[in-house]
Amino acid sequence: MKRLQNLVNAVVVGVRSGQVGIVANELRRRLWSDWTHYGLSRDLDDPFVAPNAKIPLEIRALRESDLAKLLGMNADYVSARGPYVRMHRLNFVGEGIGTCYVAATTGDEPCYMQWLMRASENDGIRRYFKGIFPLLDPDEALLEYAFTREDYQGQGIMPAAMARIAEKARTHDARRVITFVDHHNIPALKGCQRAGFRPYLIRVDRWRLFRRRVSFRPLPAGTPYPFET
Repeated sequence: MKRLQNLVNAVVVGVRSGQVGIVANELRRRLWSDWTHYGLSRDLDDPFVAPNAKIPLEIRALRESDLAKLLGMNADYVSARGPYVRMHRLNFVGEGIGTCYVAATTGDEPCYMQWLMRASENDGIRRYFKGIFPLLDPDEALLEYAFTREDYQGQGIMPAAMARIAEKARTHDARRVITFVDHHNIPALKGCQRAGFRPYLIRVDRWRLFRRRVSFRPLPAGTPYPFET
């Protein structure tokens, strides 16, 4: 019921703002496509200095009061894809998988969010995400559902926050953190690069008539990002 309500809200907001094409593109992709994502990893044992954003940030756990500020669909700064992006994160809230961390500005205004998930949660991850992520080894963690509020984009928040959230995996005895990014999302890939992540895997989502089959292909060590070539 929660998923249906969030979907309806996202579609209504998108249609009302004239962004019908966003919904149509998502439907076309699920009808018939082969869609590529980069699997990225960071070895926490490798020396790395987290970058700074243009504004001071504090990393803390998500609070209930943050949700309307981060995921409300009716703010005037919500982008064309904003309702769709928010829908997925609203669906995941309350699933009890992982810990959602927030980057907050001076004045405790939340501007970024991302979930950190542990290997002990493999069953929940597989159940919820339907096999789109590889099983985590005992010393691995997964970062997923990164989101920077649109009115804070362009300030280097994603790489600064992501790098610091990844390091929290050490408290769960993880030494390696992985994440996945759509191959078209060059800004996100560049942000992951700045956060210390490197390509290690390709995932292909093969959509046929709204059914998805997932395959993984390891990449050689040192494989560059697409924008590096």
